[in-house]
Amino acid sequence: MKRWRVASLTAAAVVSLVLSGCGGTGGGDGGGSGDGKGDLLVWVDNTRMPAAQQYKKAHPDQKMRIVTIPPDAGYVPTKISLANRTKRGWPDVVFLANPAEAATLASEKFGYAAPLDDLVPKSVRDGFTGGSLDTCTFGSKTYCLRNDIAPTVLWYDAKLMKRYGYQVPETWAEYQKTGLKAAEDHPGTIVGAVNGKYGAGIYFGSSGCPTRDTLSLTEVHIDLARPDCTRVADLLQPLARKKAVTTVVPIDPGFSKFGKDDKILMLPAPAWFGDFMFGPAFKVPKGRIAAAPMPTWPGESKSYAGQVGGGAFLVSSHAGGRTERAADLVRWMTTDVNLQAQQPTYPAFTAAAEKWGEAKSKDPYYASDPMPALTAAASALRPGFGAVRFEADWQTSFNDTFVKAVDSGGNLRSSLGGWQDKLEAAANTSEYTAR
Repeated sequence: MKRWRVASLTAAAVVSLVLSGCGGTGGGDGGGSGDGKGDLLVWVDNTRMPAAQQYKKAHPDQKMRIVTIPPDAGYVPTKISLANRTKRGWPDVVFLANPAEAATLASEKFGYAAPLDDLVPKSVRDGFTGGSLDTCTFGSKTYCLRNDIAPTVLWYDAKLMKRYGYQVPETWAEYQKTGLKAAEDHPGTIVGAVNGKYGAGIYFGSSGCPTRDTLSLTEVHIDLARPDCTRVADLLQPLARKKAVTTVVPIDPGFSKFGKDDKILMLPAPAWFGDFMFGPAFKVPKGRIAAAPMPTWPGESKSYAGQVGGGAFLVSSHAGGRTERAADLVRWMTTDVNLQAQQPTYPAFTAAAEKWGEAKSKDPYYASDPMPALTAAASALRPGFGAVRFEADWQTSFNDTFVKAVDSGGNLRSSLGGWQDKLEAAANTSEYTAR
């Protein structure tokens, strides 16, 4: 069964959300829409709600209203669009479960996100993991602070590696060789997943292929003819032919069969897979999963990580007299070491990540301490992976071209031309100039 389609927010859904006011979980006046009066209106997801309430409790002299919003793609931009129409109801602070939406909210058309360069000291911004604020930066201005990041590592089953007599690959050539051998000797074994962001963000992102390199809020660099794109196709072509990589989405319930059947030998995947996928979803027993740095690409000696996930906080340009209070909340939410050390995913703030890793190093679920690999990946995010307004199309166009070629046994190099065309069309529709 083919599984190369992923869900995206359709135009009809957006219209429906706008007309309905998007339900009762968000919105509201928030007080004055920029006059500096009224409550500090804060939108966060369920995971961030306790921290926001903690901040409110610590500042009893400040009026503050916290609203829970869903993490659904397109929800925040749709609500902000509604606020723009009515000229009221903008949240002073908003959490994005999808950081790519910062590109939409910072655009001239939306005019929502406020630059933070003068609101958050450079000394604080410099404390974030190198490259983590790239998705927040457009035209040298920083429009958001990252709460958490999702660098990719090479997860592997240490028990299976030992049983089969394989070595953990250090290069992509070794990864390919091991994957082909595993597919031959142990049919049904996989070493990777290629679908949507789990293919484009992991393989093409770590290789540095410019599929979404934002030059500014209006310019994006896309060039899939480059060697750092074609080498990904060449890597995956024989693995796809031997079914060593799957197009089943890792978050699809059907993917769990690979784990239950001891068929996941390796899986390049984001940091959060360690806690949230291998045990709970894939049912891999404790003491088996370990992490290694991403393999190195030909001609390079450094391992680079791709990105799949993470979140970010924005401050409203409409906050008026509440702006400094909003910025202080965002700063605290993203940089308080004790707070961040307790969160479920890899903190973007370096000092918090170190504290967070102390418990992770001792977690008995893992076959060995995963933190060396996770820390190395966090500091080796491949540049050029920007936040774009065509995030959904970026994923679906990848599935409609590259992943479709994987499923059909087609030529993966040749499919890159079709992906290029679709990306350029999506960029132009989103009011970018593609270069």
